[in-house]
Amino acid sequence: MGIARLGFLTSIKNRLTAAGQETAPTLAQSSPAASSWDSLLQRYQTTGDNRALEALYDEHANRLYYYLLVMSDPNTAADVTQKVWLKLVESPHLYKAQGQFQAWLFTVGHRMLIDEIRRDKRWTYDDDVESLPDEHQELRHCDDFHQALKQLPFAQREAFSLQQEDFSLQDIATICNVPVETVKTRLRYARDNLRKLWKPSA
Repeated sequence: MGIARLGFLTSIKNRLTAAGQETAPTLAQSSPAASSWDSLLQRYQTTGDNRALEALYDEHANRLYYYLLVMSDPNTAADVTQKVWLKLVESPHLYKAQGQFQAWLFTVGHRMLIDEIRRDKRWTYDDDVESLPDEHQELRHCDDFHQALKQLPFAQREAFSLQQEDFSLQDIATICNVPVETVKTRLRYARDNLRKLWKPSA
């Protein structure tokens, strides 16, 4: 790996160290068209121009990190985010321009997170669970939305979080590698369970 690329990865690591204190970006933020993202990556693929990669990082890194944070913990989210960008730095040819860069990036993040969960065995990857983790236990009602969200089973939480990132049903299905109808089911259960768990303060 060249010195310039190594320096860029160091920059990524430094930014991720501070990322845990940042809030999630809002969907109202303006962003380039998907074709512009493809153009930036193509420029990096053909010329190795780190400025193009940095522009992609600035646009997508916080969103990817926040998604992974909702699905895991700060350390794991930072580690997986760094691995995703390292993969892009080392193998940019893996992405084929098709106007779906963000969905592709989150797909890589999803797969790496699942690998991390299975290897670490600190969480359970409940791919098909539709109810709450244990319906026989008393629910921990929360006035904090994110605490309530964290109680959802992995699959429901992921579908709901990705929808909040403005992904389409088809995008979510692609990222999670499940049929669209499964995504719809997970979203329905997620909304129903959040109504039970989230009790906003008056």
